Amino acid sequence: MRKKLWIIVLAAIAMLAGCQRRPLEVIYRSTVRVVVQVLWQVNAYPEGLRPSGVTMYFFRDGEFYTTVTTANVDSCEVQLPEGHYNMYMITQSPDEYWKMEFDHMTSYTDASTTLRSTTINWDTRSGDDEVVQNPEILCAGVAKEFDITLKETEEYQYYYTNLKRLKSAAAAAAAASTKAETDKDIDYYQEKVYSYTIRIPVHPKNIVSQLWVTIYSDNADMLRSVRASTSGMARTFELTQNTTGSAEAVQIISDEWALTMDDEARKVGHIDAMITTFGLPNGEHPSAMRDSTLNVSALLIDNKTVENYVFNTGDKIQLLPANPGYRGMYRLIFGSVAEPAIHPPRVDPEGEKKSGMEATVSDWEDGETVEIPM
Repeated sequence: MRKKLWIIVLAAIAMLAGCQRRPLEVIYRSTVRVVVQVLWQVNAYPEGLRPSGVTMYFFRDGEFYTTVTTANVDSCEVQLPEGHYNMYMITQSPDEYWKMEFDHMTSYTDASTTLRSTTINWDTRSGDDEVVQNPEILCAGVAKEFDITLKETEEYQYYYTNLKRLKSAAAAAAAASTKAETDKDIDYYQEKVYSYTIRIPVHPKNIVSQLWVTIYSDNADMLRSVRASTSGMARTFELTQNTTGSAEAVQIISDEWALTMDDEARKVGHIDAMITTFGLPNGEHPSAMRDSTLNVSALLIDNKTVENYVFNTGDKIQLLPANPGYRGMYRLIFGSVAEPAIHPPRVDPEGEKKSGMEATVSDWEDGETVEIPM
């Protein structure tokens, strides 16, 4: 019996001799510091502005782990245990967007944002697509997958706890007006803590594009206000997949219209409007197979005549280089100075009302719809 006891004691001594001696406080926290570095490009946000906050979502071993919302938009520090990680981020937080709602944010593959529906009493489109609000600016970024090993957490905690102890000793010595020979040791442990800190770069980009519509008109001086809706646009954007979803929606173009006269003698001009959009559903490109339309209503200067037009847009949309800070530019042009696309009649102005477009849009009575062959 005594012989067995000595064997056990000797085995325990051998095990202790083979281990690196570490402070007991290392055991309490097996994590490593991770710094997410948000690398903003000049054209990542319209007009070069940065958001006032970001929200980050971390997934460990395929499961949601934690989320962090911070005003530190350039970097964020978190403590993470060992595991295999995925991470994505969005600007601001979901609660700060009132035109969009967020779905499945704790599912890495399914996280998405959806345009909220709205109600208008003048849109006469056919079909079941929801009428939605136009998106606000939203940047999203996805980090490369990364791993944290148990050894990395132990090494980090070893150097971090020693650094913390040495700094406390130095502070106590300074308070007592005595000298502590710890500067070199502090520098050594600081370097080690820095080397074991994991840095994850993220490159956020705006997921929102623009839709720019131009329509040429004769008798352009007869136009008072214009409103429009366009069908077949994307309603959702899949944040980690970097593409639009399958849901379609109708987007509204109302207060954005402006008139430019191109030929005063012939009274030919064009109206322009630009809105924000997710683009086309399913990451699609313009195609003749797309059954989408642009419905346009023009209120004339007599304040009672309404001219309605329907344009088939399908493959008429062009993809142009994006304006700085946007994902893309979808361009629609109908007609030209030589061949205007719409032909409002001449009417007498209401009272003393002179010709010219107004920015405001009021409720109109429905007019007759004219289909435009393009």
